[in-house]
Amino acid sequence: MKGFVLAVLGSFALWVPAEVVFLDKGIYQVMYDTNLEQPLEVSYQVGGRPKLADRKGMNFKKEKGLHTSDDKDYVNNIWDKGHMAPAAHFSDSEENLRLTFSYANSALQHEKLNRGAWRFLEAEVRKWAQTEELWVVNEIWFSDKSIKLPTGATVPDGFVKIVEGKQWCKCFFFTNEAPTMKWTEYEVSCLDLDRIEIVMPEGGVRG
Repeated sequence: MKGFVLAVLGSFALWVPAEVVFLDKGIYQVMYDTNLEQPLEVSYQVGGRPKLADRKGMNFKKEKGLHTSDDKDYVNNIWDKGHMAPAAHFSDSEENLRLTFSYANSALQHEKLNRGAWRFLEAEVRKWAQTEELWVVNEIWFSDKSIKLPTGATVPDGFVKIVEGKQWCKCFFFTNEAPTMKWTEYEVSCLDLDRIEIVMPEGGVRG
């Protein structure tokens, strides 16, 4: 298939666009779009890891051989380097903590979302993980109306966080803007994710 490559994921094989790369960082896995210079999906397990390392002085690094966003995409604008696999989830060792500081794990996320409702939800997930190990999938959404920065990277339209326990599942959806509600109010039915639409400023719709 022209423009596609065959990706093997465990016992599954599927055709994906050539610009999409799969990266296994051990503590988390990434589906990355090198054209958008942004992750499409980041998944990981969360357990009761103790905090033994400090992020002070750590900076995001590029992945060798992978075309990603970089420092210039985050300068003088409202976009944070949003950890998709959170640093706080993996502060049980300096090695694990450093693995989260990869541009493959960084999304252009509105600063007030990253430091507000999204962060509070991540803190709650860590609390839930004290009683059972959880599986988390972050989906990063784009459309043909997504903003492309002059520096090359494309800004996501929104974010989905799916948190799955042994006998339960919770889903949350955020548009990529300053939140106007508490994190709890962004919970949606997991069955409705395919029906969510984002109305873009230009009048376009991402469904």
